[in-house]
Amino acid sequence: MSDKNTFGSDSFTNACRKILTGHPEAIAVVYKGLDCGCALVCGVSAMGDPIGSLIHVPGQPVTGGQNAPICLKCKRDTGLNRVVQEGISWPGDENELPDMELRLSIGRKVFGPDYLEPL
Repeated sequence: MSDKNTFGSDSFTNACRKILTGHPEAIAVVYKGLDCGCALVCGVSAMGDPIGSLIHVPGQPVTGGQNAPICLKCKRDTGLNRVVQEGISWPGDENELPDMELRLSIGRKVFGPDYLEPL
């Protein structure tokens, strides 16, 4: 996955892979990183429409082959008022990315007209 974010955990990568394989019409995965280290992720179509449901990805490490625990902050609320980072995770390498115009079009539909890709 080619993305320039801090959500490089195995849980995040596995959630993105699950979304993309479970929803072939998804071109990428949008994410909102929360102040607790968790993330909310969802597939997105080439038109910028959501694909599938919003999935919570715990920021806690997985230990002993179990699922990562949900943090206390996320147990109390949806996390949408605690977003500290947002973006799009594109599958593949840099040379496999859709053209910049399409990426910006999707980003602006999802996140608003001020969306810019991180450098």
